[in-house]
Amino acid sequence: MTKRYVGIDLGGTNLKLGLVAADGSPIQRQTTPTQADRGPDHVIHRMAQAVRRLADAAGVRTSDVSAVGIGAPGPLDTRDGKVVFAPNLPGWRNIPVRDRLAQALDLPAVLENDANAAAYGEFRCGAGRGTNDMVMLTLGTGVGGGIILGGRLFRGKTDTGAELGHLVINRGGRRCGCGNRGCLEAYASATAVVARTREAIEAGEASALDPAADMTCKDVFDAAAAADPLAERIVDETADALAAGITSILHVLNPDMVVLTGGMMGAGDAFLSDIRRRVHETAFERAWAVCDIRWSTLGGDAGILGAALAAEAADRTGIPA
Repeated sequence: MTKRYVGIDLGGTNLKLGLVAADGSPIQRQTTPTQADRGPDHVIHRMAQAVRRLADAAGVRTSDVSAVGIGAPGPLDTRDGKVVFAPNLPGWRNIPVRDRLAQALDLPAVLENDANAAAYGEFRCGAGRGTNDMVMLTLGTGVGGGIILGGRLFRGKTDTGAELGHLVINRGGRRCGCGNRGCLEAYASATAVVARTREAIEAGEASALDPAADMTCKDVFDAAAAADPLAERIVDETADALAAGITSILHVLNPDMVVLTGGMMGAGDAFLSDIRRRVHETAFERAWAVCDIRWSTLGGDAGILGAALAAEAADRTGIPA
């Protein structure tokens, strides 16, 4: 019988689930509100219910699922299967979500950082297929990271080994949400793009953009494409920040590929080409010449697929992905 795995992307707003085959082929998808404000017990119960509904929609029994993978925000303790702390999930401190979901479903489960899961999905089924060493940057509300070395996820000693959004690219620079200054996330996240634009307009810089409006990162990039001088400067600085971060990644890890994903993918190929050009100007040629910098091909499905395939890898080998 073909083995099937469930991947869960645990977010503060939605639970996204997918039933996939062992090779990563999608079988069934589902999205349901997390209802995070009702606490961990309620959310774990909803996760178990959602897995049962997903299996039912696919015409299989829950017991036909081989294992479940959970991609969760962190910090995590993947060895013990705990969410140590999740800012967007009220009450989630030292919650043993892996074991509690496994018990509720009577199925094996694994816990993985959500950005790691997305990177693993892209590595197995997306842009990174066929590579050996791959790095992913997720460009959204924050900047997340995932690192694949020698075909395996790199987590570090305490599961904080791929926090690439907190590479310091400008010591003493902008305050980051982590409390430090000058992190990549403070310049290159979609949130930071909007914040920097608002600050500049409020400081008196001319722009067609309205700081009182519900501005998005896409609005800033669209304004830049329409030759708005402020938006052009913000986009230019964002490309420069990403190039600085990627250059550091290339000099430390020398990967085959760096994959960019998240809401900023809407910036298009011209933005990506600009990042590549800047990396080529600053990184060692022996590093950039062998590294493809590209957009994700899986987009929002990467986290679901990666969580499911992390469960598949643990089921197949007996060790984490």
